[in-house]
Amino acid sequence: MNKRIAHGMIFVPLLCLLLALLAFAPVWTWQHDAQPPIEEAASEPVKTPCPLELNDLAPLVSKEIFYAPSPSTAAETTPPVEDWVCPLTDEEVELIALLTMAEAEGESEYGQRLVIDSVLNRMDSEHFPDTVHGVIYQKNQYSSMTGERVTRCWVKEELCELVRSELKERTDYDVVFFRTGHYHPYGTPLFQVGAHYFSKYG
Repeated sequence: MNKRIAHGMIFVPLLCLLLALLAFAPVWTWQHDAQPPIEEAASEPVKTPCPLELNDLAPLVSKEIFYAPSPSTAAETTPPVEDWVCPLTDEEVELIALLTMAEAEGESEYGQRLVIDSVLNRMDSEHFPDTVHGVIYQKNQYSSMTGERVTRCWVKEELCELVRSELKERTDYDVVFFRTGHYHPYGTPLFQVGAHYFSKYG
């Protein structure tokens, strides 16, 4: 037999075998390096470390949330709203308003308030009666209330409001005397408003 043919008969099977090995080699390598089933790989949860700490999150939160008082605390600090109660009866308020018109009808609101204060200050003083009627009708004091002048006067609502306003916050706590044209012979002179000269006691 020819040697070349003999060598060819040996070489061809070897070449086929080598090609077969090379063809199956990637499959064998993939199966050898294959990872375990997904269920087994995921048996333990993966823990991802958090890169942020609590101090890093603090600037992201408004300080008002940390320090805002609770609704109950805020409600306790709110003072209750109380309605003002007039210490005088309606009749006493109207009597002072009538006196104010009789004594200071043509005066400014400031002058009328001072006339009202003269009554209230006398009620607070130990030197005068402590009632509205007693002060206004005390002998030789408010002469307009005992003559013809008062017959031409009436109770005006705006003067009643001035009386209530002075009861809440008085314009002057000193005036007790006033005269038209000059200071009263009693008391210490204070000031002049309009046609009236006001004085305090003593």
